[in-house]
Amino acid sequence: MRIASSLRNRVFVACTLLAMLSLGFAFYFVDERASAAAEAELQRGLVEAGSLVDRHAATRTDQFTRLARVVADLPKLKAAVETADPPTVQPIADEYRTEINADLLVLTGRRGLVLGRAGGVVAALPGAFHDDESAEEIAGFTPHGRGVLQLVSVPIVLEGPLPAILGRLTVGFFLDDRLAAEFKTLTGSEIAFGIGDRILASTLPAAVRPLLVPAIGASRIVPVTLDDEDYLALARPLLAGPDRADAPVALILRSRTEQLQFLTTIRTGLAGILVVTLLLATILSYGVALTTTRPLAAITTAMRDVAATGDLSRKVTLKSRTWDDEDARLLAAAFNTLTDSITRFQREAAQKDRLSSLGRLSTVIAHEIRNPLMIIRASLAMLRGERLTASELGEAVADIDEETTRLNRIVTEVLDFARPIRFEFAEADLHEICRASAAAAWTGAGPPPVAFDLDPAMPPFVTDGERLRTALVNLLANARHAVRAVAASPGAGRGAAVATIDEPAVRVQTRFQSGRALISIRDSGIGIAPEDMPHIFDPYFTTRRAGTGLGLPITKNIIEGLGGTLAVSSRVGEGTDIRIDLPQRTADAHA
Repeated sequence: MRIASSLRNRVFVACTLLAMLSLGFAFYFVDERASAAAEAELQRGLVEAGSLVDRHAATRTDQFTRLARVVADLPKLKAAVETADPPTVQPIADEYRTEINADLLVLTGRRGLVLGRAGGVVAALPGAFHDDESAEEIAGFTPHGRGVLQLVSVPIVLEGPLPAILGRLTVGFFLDDRLAAEFKTLTGSEIAFGIGDRILASTLPAAVRPLLVPAIGASRIVPVTLDDEDYLALARPLLAGPDRADAPVALILRSRTEQLQFLTTIRTGLAGILVVTLLLATILSYGVALTTTRPLAAITTAMRDVAATGDLSRKVTLKSRTWDDEDARLLAAAFNTLTDSITRFQREAAQKDRLSSLGRLSTVIAHEIRNPLMIIRASLAMLRGERLTASELGEAVADIDEETTRLNRIVTEVLDFARPIRFEFAEADLHEICRASAAAAWTGAGPPPVAFDLDPAMPPFVTDGERLRTALVNLLANARHAVRAVAASPGAGRGAAVATIDEPAVRVQTRFQSGRALISIRDSGIGIAPEDMPHIFDPYFTTRRAGTGLGLPITKNIIEGLGGTLAVSSRVGEGTDIRIDLPQRTADAHA
């Protein structure tokens, strides 16, 4: 067998030529190694930037502390604070805040009384900053709308034989967008300051700051995506000591997208090589693929025509101009054989169905149509009598009317079963449908011996109310006949299903569960024999002399058309339980 005579072999040849794409492995290897090296360098740079931020923040805190000490030791300030007079202290606070260029300066006296506040910054000082008995220097941070406010507090000590603490001097400096920009210049990285679950200042736009919140509590470098740009973020606490939930954090971010930009050039070059290789392989493969196009096109066209028209007599004929394709020829032969087999099977199945349906329909006609016709004929013979009384005339007319109604019902059921059901969906009350169905099933026989157990939580349902009513009437009519059969049996006894207030002959129950309606119809009738259970939904199958055998098949078609299910369980002598399960949005299920 020639190599090119088989589709399998030609595909193998094309795949061998495409093996040139092994350069893709080289592309992957180079790209991975370069990306790994760039990532490592990016992380090293991020750690170094974090160290710079740490050192700068420590230096800044130390500088603020020194300035606060110097100011707190000035005699002029001590003298003013000692007066404990806010009008005297306030000018001093304004003067020294300007000199040290602080964002906030607060002077407190004994018992934590605020004597002077300069800077126009509205921020509550933690309790420790009001302690007039502590000689410790305190540093802390507090959130502010402008950013993170760094606070440094030192005691104001009156020197003498018995040193006394006059109060405290607290200065505050913002970690705001301006300082973040300075840190960015220092570290070459984007900077953000945050506390808890808030980013208070950053060199990044305000719109993306909420995306940085998850990185605040990270203990290692984490990736962050902002406006389709990838970053690596490192969180550095601004307070020494154990981590706290409210500790301020400086986030250092570097763009992976920007840092790894140089890899794009390498990738572009390798991609160009791969494209050229792919084009060459495609051209060579295309020449091979031409050998399969024509035969497969013929087979595909035939299959498409069969699917569109259902004509299984269509055959595939291959005409190869270059060489005979063994695989395509076998596929065409298998397709032709398959269509022949399906055509033959359909003919045989259709013939069997026609014969079976004809036999069942003949039985229905023999048992159901013939008897009414004989009664009508006898009634007409009575009407021809010369001496016909008024009562005999009424009886004959009634018989003719009853039997024509029966014939019409038989024809209607046969037509309903034979033609497709068309549904008209609308909102309906299932409880009202159940009550109306029971009344219709017991028409002419007095009040229906039916007990209703209806779920008050049942919402309105979108369904075809008339079709559902037809199905329920069929089921309840069967229950009625089953109850009558028990009552009419000679040894009915206790199981005779006599309707009472305490024990009704039929019980209809509804429940709403998980967006579905459950309808249960239980009767205490004669039940269904085990050998009959597999056939109760077969068309024309019936155990009643006056039945057509189409009631349950029609009911099953309606329930399934509404998107639901129908289940039947029964025990001879004890009764039958029918369960209907309908979805809440029947219109969607039907669509």
